[in-house]
Amino acid sequence: MFSKLFFWAFVAFVAMLVCSKINLETSIYKEEQNSLEIIFPQWQTEQPWFYFYWTPGTVKWHQDPPEETTEDTNSGLPSF
Repeated sequence: MFSKLFFWAFVAFVAMLVCSKINLETSIYKEEQNSLEIIFPQWQTEQPWFYFYWTPGTVKWHQDPPEETTEDTNSGLPSF
């Protein structure tokens, strides 16, 4: 009973990792440059279902909102 439950939980975890976007940055010289970011699902990075970000001293379970840019994309075009 428990072996089947453990097996299917492991299969679900592996399937989640396969469908995730994983960003891993490492540095042997500077500890603050080490980071791990997991975004699930990988096809929905703007509004992910699950988000995890880790650096030494920082753990985030939600994605920061995108920064608003004040640049006008139609700067050279006349408006109607």
